[in-house]
Amino acid sequence: MVVRTQDRRPGHSGAVGLHIGTLNAQQYFARDLQHIELELDHLRIACTLDASFWQDRPEIHDQRLSCWLESKRTSGKLAMQAAPVAMIPCGRDSFRLQMMSAEEADPAFSSPPSPAYFSPTVAPAVLLDRRKHSSNRGGLSSSERRRIARLKGNDLASASAND
Repeated sequence: MVVRTQDRRPGHSGAVGLHIGTLNAQQYFARDLQHIELELDHLRIACTLDASFWQDRPEIHDQRLSCWLESKRTSGKLAMQAAPVAMIPCGRDSFRLQMMSAEEADPAFSSPPSPAYFSPTVAPAVLLDRRKHSSNRGGLSSSERRRIARLKGNDLASASAND
């Protein structure tokens, strides 16, 4: 599912959250949910869903989520204004957040979000495929990288013994 970043108080740090949209909330979240887990790169956090999530504000706000989104903004990986973010289901009541490039984003994001915004245009397979390729650094498997690191470590140990 595609969601959008949202500033609670524009211009203030620590106030960035996710606007889920009414249709996304109804389709992807069980009505009795009180919290969800979000995978943010290597970090996994649990976020509480406020009562307003089910009424008029399908949004997720959490200090840790806000810090992570702010770090993505300062690194240039996320636009300073409202930006699309993919929420990929990765278990029961668990989602992985992934930044979206301009090519992956739906043109509908150029207009402000409506409360019932829903955009199924990004295929999860495309996002998963991108993650698989980006995690394969230099075409080496993780076991090959470990073996090279061990070899380099042994070279350093033998070089220091020769000094």
